[in-house]
Amino acid sequence: GTVVCAGGGVGVAPMLPIVQALKAAGNRVITVLAGRTKELIILEKEMRESSDEVIIMTDDGSYGRKGLVTEGVEEVIKRETVNKCFAIGPAIMMKFVCLLTKKYEIPTDVSLNTIMVDGTGMCGACRITVGGKTRFVCVDGPEFDGHQVDFDEMLKRMGAFKDIEKEEIHKLDTEKPTTCEATKELDGRDAEWRASLRKAMKPKERMAIPRVKMNELDAEYRSHSRKEEVNLGLNEEQAVTEAKRCLDCPNPTCMNGCPVGINIPKFIKNIERGEFLEAAKTLKATSALPAVCGRVCPQEKQCESQCTHLKAGHEAVAIGYLERFAADYERESGQISVPEVAQKNNIKVAVIGSGPAGLSFAGDMAKQGYDVTVFEALHEIGGVLNMVSPNSAYQ
Repeated sequence: GTVVCAGGGVGVAPMLPIVQALKAAGNRVITVLAGRTKELIILEKEMRESSDEVIIMTDDGSYGRKGLVTEGVEEVIKRETVNKCFAIGPAIMMKFVCLLTKKYEIPTDVSLNTIMVDGTGMCGACRITVGGKTRFVCVDGPEFDGHQVDFDEMLKRMGAFKDIEKEEIHKLDTEKPTTCEATKELDGRDAEWRASLRKAMKPKERMAIPRVKMNELDAEYRSHSRKEEVNLGLNEEQAVTEAKRCLDCPNPTCMNGCPVGINIPKFIKNIERGEFLEAAKTLKATSALPAVCGRVCPQEKQCESQCTHLKAGHEAVAIGYLERFAADYERESGQISVPEVAQKNNIKVAVIGSGPAGLSFAGDMAKQGYDVTVFEALHEIGGVLNMVSPNSAYQ
């Protein structure tokens, strides 16, 4: 049959495999690409290779024909019989394409993957109404009968964060991050300051210090409150004392247990000497999210499981507690540093999604000199950590 595929903006990307599959199945495929300007029309060459006809519409007329995607779709409907329509793009675009095809009684499928967050159905952020029933895009979709989707409800929910989003974007114009000084110093195990710390206490004395216990909210209080983090973190005195337990081993086996290879002895010894910001800087050299990892990483199965203290029958150094302390201290101090980056190589990298994996990858690429842009559908970064997991989950 004859199929019209309407793609707007980045919705053209997921539309491409649909066009290719429809053509391979023997259909006549007419593709309508739309964007505000010529620069926003993507994958035109690939679409032409798999379509019988490609119609391009731009809002400003800078490429193709001036007008909306619905005008291009209706032109096709009026001149020949259309058996099916697919629409992927901004919600408002899909809404009006569906209103148009409903008038002509043409079955229409839409893809709503742009409103998904966690992809597991936990958060409910992608909840929509289809045919009068509640559906979750990430579990039940993302493709739906467009004539059954309540687009008005969906658009209202998508606009719930618009005011907050505008405020956050405005802050970008006034806030400028500080950068680390491009200086290098002797900071390995043989550095003078680390040698001095080792001489200050004998290994036997260090191993005699009991492992610190994390401060927690009172059990009675938290039985009535589920909005606060149970574990409160270490204070400065506790952190320094725990850091003294580290033996600064010649062969730090704890690093073998760290998936990202953090220089664990170096950041802990910086805490011992009171250089908390230096400790945070060391963490950030290899870990994009030390405050998160200090809370949720299973250190007892990774770095702490390799600690020398365990071989002597003692509890491991609380590496995770110390990681969290250093990261929290830097954030609360307001003296945020940015890791040193390599010279720019003029290669652009796009990262889709600002969850833990996306941010970690983006950070590593930026440090290697790539020009990285992170794309996030919501008004705040963090993905599941920010939109799904409550603060009280980090315990």
